[in-house]
Amino acid sequence: MNTLHEQLPFIKNFTASVIFSFTLFLMRAIKTDSIYYLFLFWNLFLACIPYAIVLLISIRKMNPLLFWLGFLIWLVFLPNSPYILTDLQHIRLSPKHTVWFDVLIIMSVAVNGLTIGFVSLRMMQKLLQEKLTGKTINRITHLILLLCGFGIYLGRVLRWNSWDILYHPIGIISDVVKRFVFPIQYIETWMFTMAFGGFLILTYRYAYNNQEKSN
Repeated sequence: MNTLHEQLPFIKNFTASVIFSFTLFLMRAIKTDSIYYLFLFWNLFLACIPYAIVLLISIRKMNPLLFWLGFLIWLVFLPNSPYILTDLQHIRLSPKHTVWFDVLIIMSVAVNGLTIGFVSLRMMQKLLQEKLTGKTINRITHLILLLCGFGIYLGRVLRWNSWDILYHPIGIISDVVKRFVFPIQYIETWMFTMAFGGFLILTYRYAYNNQEKSN
């Protein structure tokens, strides 16, 4: 219960930020008579799932098997949090008179997604501190963010969803294995992964290093 109480300020601020984003969407919908960007909030819902998972893990005492199972499920859904950044590609469909407003809508939702993803990662780091050394956790954190870059590629370029692991496991495994076995043939995959993974690592380190200094 202490974890939930500690998270209440963040939950309140995050809710206010989501309301702001949705207000921008409603303003655009009224102005253009279009609900085109409604899909952003479905993506934001998916982005919130890792936070819900880690919050549940934090509140409930779990045996090691359940903890690591929860960790794997959390990891599968985590790329949904930064994924919304790639929704900027939809700007090319925006008419000139709404393009900057559309940028604002997408970026506000994307920042919300990135923020809640980073918060869930920070919470998971604290849980791992009970099991692993600090250096190991830092290495795992960097690996997780690189895997997020790879997950974004699977979602944006190959169009796989998180739940396809259950419904189409062979297809996903085939696509993943091919890229590890023949990395040169799929160099664009690794360029995309390193670019997005590197961006997430730098952004995460910048955000939390500054926070620690201010504290």
